Formats: sequence, structure tokens, C-alpha cells
Amino acid sequence: MPVIEPKYRMSRTPRILIHCQYVYGIGHYVRSVELARGLRELFDVFLLNGGESVPNYDLPPEVTCFQLPAIYKDEQAGHLIPVDPSLSIDDCFKARASAIEQLIGQLEPDILISEHFPFGLLFEAEVMQLIALVKNCNPKAKIVSSVRDVIESEKGGQQDAYICSLLNQWYDLVLVHGDKQIIPFSSSFPLAEKIEIPVHYTGYIVQAVTPRIPKADPPLLMVSVGGGRLGDELLYAVLDAHETVASQWRHHLVLFTGAFQKNIQKLRSRVEKYAHSHVTIHEFDRDRYRQMLAAASAVICLGGYNSLLEAVSARLPTLAYQRKFHGQNKEQALRSRFFERSGLVKILSPDDLSVDQMAARILELAETRESPNNYIRIDGAVTARKLLERLLKES
Repeated sequence: MPVIEPKYRMSRTPRILIHCQYVYGIGHYVRSVELARGLRELFDVFLLNGGESVPNYDLPPEVTCFQLPAIYKDEQAGHLIPVDPSLSIDDCFKARASAIEQLIGQLEPDILISEHFPFGLLFEAEVMQLIALVKNCNPKAKIVSSVRDVIESEKGGQQDAYICSLLNQWYDLVLVHGDKQIIPFSSSFPLAEKIEIPVHYTGYIVQAVTPRIPKADPPLLMVSVGGGRLGDELLYAVLDAHETVASQWRHHLVLFTGAFQKNIQKLRSRVEKYAHSHVTIHEFDRDRYRQMLAAASAVICLGGYNSLLEAVSARLPTLAYQRKFHGQNKEQALRSRFFERSGLVKILSPDDLSVDQMAARILELAETRESPNNYIRIDGAVTARKLLERLLKES
């Protein structure tokens, strides 16, 4: 783990440390990076990352990232796995704990932000150790929870009362990165009123995409699966329907594979098998994706936070794939339903993945001429910066 540079030791600028952990996709990471981007104007910002390093995704130069020995999770097996196969999970957590202790001793942050915790308890021991270390070094430090618009389910979870107790005992503020007019937080956390500390909606955190005018010709249909550990069946379904769609709609199909997607050659072989023209496959690349999104005419994506928000910010007709996830996690399905209710997206169900049904849904999307025009707050990073500045001034 890097040593804190001398400029930060001497600086009187308040320091913020963001703890970020993701085990499937990259949503928590993207949101943390965009939050850090918005905070850097007033704070020295440090990102403590416990998930697998994301390829082709550059941090803002003013943000320092510390990479812990990374951990991910297999959806079917349901257990945590070190990215480094030479480590056991116990040894991985021990190495992480040692690195965290060393870092906090050097950094002494003024604000600790735990991304998603305690609304997700998978890394409870680690974050509680982090809180204790921060408070020991700086008793006046503020502890803040940064959480997305949807937790997991409209019915809440069995640990919700315990989550409230952690917030009420250890935390100073909850930042909900959503828009109350689109999705009330209580719709996925029914015990929201039991939280005794301030809870503020910041608006959505997204690096908005400015649509290009004129659009690309022929029109671009963009399809992506975000992190790519889950959901690659969407790419294959769109590809299988392409010949039918192309006979009725002149367009270029662009498939973006996921950041952690395996066996991309299988997808390329499918394109070669069909001898498809006007089909391009791109491996995950943050900048290239945003550039092409600006030129696109329509998007098909999973219902993840960042995928939907980027498409909506670009004012694009969007099909949100409502994938069924293992267990009780209905986060993406719930977000997609609320977004559809607000006129921002249309839902694509697993039943739509057959060739005929997929082709019909794509052609319907192609005929959509009106961009989503409902107002949605996407100023989350700026609002969060103002709230954190006020939190420090009040102490």
C-alpha cells in the first residue's frame, strides 16, 4: 500500500477517506469515483478500494487510490473469494486489516465515508475496525454512510433494525444518492424513519453524458452489461436477433463486454459465425463507452445504477434488462420499475430474450422518437460536497 505523500501530511485541507467494496459489478466503484471527483474541489480525497481493480477506468488525478487485496463473490457459490488465488480468505482479510491500520495512522481523516455500509453488512468487521481506528486517531472525525437509491427489496431485510442501530450509534450523516421524487428511500428500506441521524437525498451521482448532435449515421444501438460477471446472456440475445432486426432497421450494433467478463472470444466467434455486418464488439473501456453513448440513438443495458443514469443523462430511449438475480436481491428490478413509472426507461424481461421477442422489442425501441424528458436530479456529487462542508463547520 502506498505511503501518504508529504504534501498531504503538511496540508490543512480536510481529508476524506472513502471505503469502497464491490463483489459482483462495478456500480459501487463508479459511484465512489464520481463522488470523489465532486469532493476534490474542497477536500483531499482518498479512495480505499477492496474490489477487483477495474480496467480502463482512470481516477481523477487529484484522488489517491489505495488498493486492498481484492475480494469478489461468486453468485452461485455465495461465498467470498480473494482475487489473488494464492491467498486464503482469512489471510486476505488479515492483510487488509494490517494495511488499513497502517493507512489510518498516516492519514488521520476528518471524514470517513463508508460506501453502502451499513446497509450492506458483508464487510462489517472490516468497516467497524476502520471506524474505530479513525475515531482513535481523530475523535472529532465524522462518519458518513453513502448509499444508492435502492437497497435490495421493497420488503426490506431482516437486518434493517440492526442497521439502524449501527447508524444511530456510530454515524453522523446518511447521504442517499437518489431523487425522492423518483424513488423514495423508504421504498426499499421500510425502517427509514427509525434512523435518528440526518438523512439527505443528494440527487443521483453520475458523470452526465452530453448527447452529440447530429447523431451517428447509421444509428448506433448500444448494448452493455456493466461489470460483466453477470448478465452476458443479454449480449448473446441481442446478437442472435440482429439479422432479423437489421432486415428492417438500418443501424450499427455496438456490444460492450463487461469489465470482468470472461471468454469474450466466445462472443466474437458468434459474430463470425453469423458473418454479421455492422456489428462491433468493444471490451470494457470507460472513456470509449461514454463517447459512443453520446453518439448513440438507443441503449439496452442492465438495471444497474450507473448504466441507467448514464443512458438517462444522455436522453436516450432505453431498454433496461430486468435480470433475475440469485437470492432476494431485487435492487435492479425495483429501480427499473420506478424509472419506467417515471417515463425514463422501458423494461426488458427475461421472457424477451427469445429471437422473435427480442427483435420486436428492439424495433419498437428504434421507432421511439421522443427522448425521456422527465426531470431527474443528477447533481449528487455537488450536493454531497456542500453537505459535508456544512457537517465539518457544525462540529
